[in-house]
Amino acid sequence: MARASTAPPRRKSCAACVAAKRRCDLAVPFCSRCRHRDNVCEYPGRQSSSEEINCPISTWQMEAPHVLPISIQNSDFSSTIITDIIDPVDSDWNPMNGLEANVPLDPFGDLLIASNFELMMPRTKPLRPLSEIIASKLQFAVDVLKNAPSMMVLETQLPWCHSQLYKKYMPRVMQDAYSCCSLYMSRNETNTPVIMSLLDARTEDLLSTPQPTTLIELLARAHALLLYQIMRLFAGDVRSHATANALFGTLESTVDALYDNLYFPSPSESTKLLPLSMDPIINFWEWWILQESARRTMLLTFYFIQIYKVLQGNPSTHCDGKLGITSHSWYLSAQLWNSQSAFDFAVAWAEKDHFVVRDLDFTAALANAQPDDVDLFGRMLMVTLLGIDGAKAWFYAKGAIM
Repeated sequence: MARASTAPPRRKSCAACVAAKRRCDLAVPFCSRCRHRDNVCEYPGRQSSSEEINCPISTWQMEAPHVLPISIQNSDFSSTIITDIIDPVDSDWNPMNGLEANVPLDPFGDLLIASNFELMMPRTKPLRPLSEIIASKLQFAVDVLKNAPSMMVLETQLPWCHSQLYKKYMPRVMQDAYSCCSLYMSRNETNTPVIMSLLDARTEDLLSTPQPTTLIELLARAHALLLYQIMRLFAGDVRSHATANALFGTLESTVDALYDNLYFPSPSESTKLLPLSMDPIINFWEWWILQESARRTMLLTFYFIQIYKVLQGNPSTHCDGKLGITSHSWYLSAQLWNSQSAFDFAVAWAEKDHFVVRDLDFTAALANAQPDDVDLFGRMLMVTLLGIDGAKAWFYAKGAIM
């Protein structure tokens, strides 16, 4: 008689991976693929992850602490103080609960879906209106986004696109987006319909082309889609708002492809000395520009998508504090980012501190960085983390004005 097997039953892939015919790593409460794509992860015979986890978007804790734990007279940011800033009390508070459906939204206009936001459980913290949250945590980033088309035209750079990235080669999709940004800057009451029609045409041209495979082409596609989406949302055109959701799906799939081509540095990595010869330094600098622009673009895209969801009243189900991205990192260093030559980059690399921010953990940067280390991209994320007053207080305590 055959002996009965005592081995545990083999775990099966989640429904989303089975449907996509992709390998599932069987992680719980949801697999890496579903986490990365913000999918509902359901295993056979197991409660779905959407039921297990029900938390608001709290990537940077959308609610500031009651009292900013910073002494303006004392610039010594201890680890305890930093922890208090990053993990405020009542971190599970949902800023979307209890909001009136007719709260005016600036800057996106009528993006908030009229819904009945009711309290799901008793709360001890008073609810703040969405307009106050926007002013404290989001308005700084919103202003940067609104200015992106103009900044791209005038400076050929963005906080997530290095000024030297397209110096040698600008892919056609980015050339079209650049032209649309120029037109967008010149719009008025008379020509806006024509300009938005041209923007729609260029967007359709981009969507009709297959997704590229090289990193520079993928990055240009992501930059173009981001600029088109920003112009649509801030143009004040209702028709453009209606088509915005469809474009987000294409943008997210492009950034997913970007993710597979990126190198993410570790905060524990030792800074390697660059060679004395300029040729390898130039090669490393050009590679760093491409990689860092792509890392920031990926992060900015998911940040943009999550903020849009919050303003619509549709926050992400999965709340991991990392924007739903499996793992990511980027360099917080204004000196490296603003270098305009390989030589300047090499000097900054050797002589200046630079910080690797992994999974949006700013603890080390807040404790050790100086104000001149923080570029515009870093300021966007710091304001979202600390609130505008908290960020200003950090700069002031370090002897600078934000």
